[in-house]
Amino acid sequence: MKTIKDIAALANVSIGTVDRVIHNRPGVSKKTKERIEEIIQEHNFQINKTARTLALNKKYDIAVLIPAIESSSDFWYLPKKGIEKASKENEIYKTSVSYFHFNLFDSNSFKEAFDKLLENSFDAVLLAPVFLIETQKRLIELEQRKIPYVFINIELQGASNISYIGQHSFDSGALAAKLMSLLVHREEEVIIVKVRKDNIHHSAIEDRISGFKSYFNTKALPIKIHEVILPNTKDQIAIDTFIYKTLSNQRIKGLFVPSSKVSIMAKYIEKHKLKHLKLIGYDLNEENAVFIKNETIDFLIDQNAFFQGYEGTKTLFNFIINDIVPEKNKYLPIKLLTKENIKYL
Repeated sequence: MKTIKDIAALANVSIGTVDRVIHNRPGVSKKTKERIEEIIQEHNFQINKTARTLALNKKYDIAVLIPAIESSSDFWYLPKKGIEKASKENEIYKTSVSYFHFNLFDSNSFKEAFDKLLENSFDAVLLAPVFLIETQKRLIELEQRKIPYVFINIELQGASNISYIGQHSFDSGALAAKLMSLLVHREEEVIIVKVRKDNIHHSAIEDRISGFKSYFNTKALPIKIHEVILPNTKDQIAIDTFIYKTLSNQRIKGLFVPSSKVSIMAKYIEKHKLKHLKLIGYDLNEENAVFIKNETIDFLIDQNAFFQGYEGTKTLFNFIINDIVPEKNKYLPIKLLTKENIKYL
């Protein structure tokens, strides 16, 4: 099979000239264009975009918009590691990744980071659409500029993203409810613990909660469900006081934390020796691994955070470099972790 470089040599023109003819762009004389087209037809030339990219020394830049990372226990630590691995694997194509970080609890920080991203020119964007309204407004500009984008972790309906990579949040919440129904008895009560003040903007967490409630409603189980939101503060005394008041109801036997911050409740349970409380949360990180090994956390639903970042980045590179159109929704397996299986990961 002839490459674009071979065609250029046979036609005695530059690689760029052949590329313009292939993509029907102006700047090539009629005679030269006809000669190149004859050579392409004669040799049954097929576009190899990867080879063309290397030959033209084309550079591709993608932007990544994800929450800031404070420690290796943060959920977003692993997606970033996945992004870094995928980026390194694509170095041959002279690709680059630029990060735009924001405060997970601050919509203004999100807006500022997204606006700064839009001040630049990128070939594609990988983002976590944490704040719904702020995201929707800015996606319009990406679409007007024909910049492809992929969502990870959080799915937004009705957007023009080329793909979403993450769990089906509603179903994962339903699984958590099914597990909880096996841990608590009839007439006992369960608390859904939110760990962020403006949680309403985080559609993935809200979808998990919806799935959790839906399971109990569908099964008509006589278990009362409450919702609380932990104070948005670093004052541990204030947090402990709030939890103490929340757990004063002796009928409460189960806690569901629909995020990776389940360790906040696990620490309190261990500190006050409340092992009778059943605890379900999300994501494997260094802190959560300790608590599930000693069974303070009964079940963790892992979202394969590393793979989200890795696959999201690979998906974008394959789309812009090789014209590979991904599936619209790539739902990842809902992986259940317990004390018994965590040691085999």
